[in-house]
Amino acid sequence: MSAARLAALLVVLGVPACLPRPPAGTGGASFLQISWDNYKERYIHASGYVLDRTRGGGEVTSEGQSYALLRAAWLDDRTTFARVFAWTERTLARADGLYSWRWSPRNGSVLDANTATDADQDVALALIVAGTRFGEPAYLDRAARIIRATRTETGIPVAGGWFPSAGNWAVDERIVNLSYFAPYAYPYFARLDPDGRWLEVVEIGYGLLERTTAGGSARLPPDFMTVGPAGEIRELPESSTLSRRFSFDAARIPWRVELDCRLHQRRQACEATGGIPFLVDAMQGSRPHIVNAYDTDGAPRSQQESPSFYAALLPALARQQPASAAMVRRQQLGDTALMRLARRSDRYYDANWVWFGLALAEGWIPSHTPAPDRAEVPSLEPGARSLRGR
Repeated sequence: MSAARLAALLVVLGVPACLPRPPAGTGGASFLQISWDNYKERYIHASGYVLDRTRGGGEVTSEGQSYALLRAAWLDDRTTFARVFAWTERTLARADGLYSWRWSPRNGSVLDANTATDADQDVALALIVAGTRFGEPAYLDRAARIIRATRTETGIPVAGGWFPSAGNWAVDERIVNLSYFAPYAYPYFARLDPDGRWLEVVEIGYGLLERTTAGGSARLPPDFMTVGPAGEIRELPESSTLSRRFSFDAARIPWRVELDCRLHQRRQACEATGGIPFLVDAMQGSRPHIVNAYDTDGAPRSQQESPSFYAALLPALARQQPASAAMVRRQQLGDTALMRLARRSDRYYDANWVWFGLALAEGWIPSHTPAPDRAEVPSLEPGARSLRGR
């Protein structure tokens, strides 16, 4: 980030201009920290919950808690991590070890006790990163319980092993969301759940992703789908109100796959498309333009854009097509767009995914994620703090 850009953001966020300048070469890190400080002020309540104001005037989701925990872990913000995690455990933890996905601050109660597998997995990874970086074995212990519960409470059998469904509610109908597929996390999960066959989940997931985009460049994975016992892709039940389109859920797939590529140099990850060729084609011309909803055949179903779509795609572009990445940074994630986003208090999703996209594109996330072989649950001494059994 340029000095002028950083100075402008400081002014927007009300940070005193007399603060010392960051050392040379740390502009990207400075922006990631400043935007996090702004996010904490605007979205994270003092008690530790993340308020999404786009939901009925304000609701809390396990997804929002997981994003805050990941960002706090990657930025070494131990205080915020502890506060957000304590609230999440106290308020959303279920008896099976997973988390209720939806809570209302208006009446202080859980609105939906079902689980969301993406959030549960992201919380587990955040606990692994934090437990390793902060030296907190209790975090690793709790992560292990979430990981095992994800397998036992949401897993569905698929030829070659098993695969996580979209949540405890999705098991019977075998409903899957490929943006919940977190292959970068599974080598860590395998360390904490050695009987979980997590590396087989990686292979199954990439097979499913390939099959959803096998129709050529104008094929996109849907937000939700069902998976048969042999791994075949099926339509959602007719009665389902879940999205069959490529929209805000599936837009996260390129980011999740690219993180796997950068952390583990996995061939399937580095070569996977996840709809990237179609999205790159959509950006050709004088101005990149990706709308926020498509049918899986590529037909647009919206005229609106979201910076989260560009941000989730940016890291893969930065590695594969630097010229396209530079165009996105300049035209869609440039100074004006970032300043506009920083001023808002009702753009929770965009604020998170712009941060994730920039942090991965700039290499911050891989450099602040411990190697899988450091993720071990030590035997806790008698009397040591443990979260087991909560």
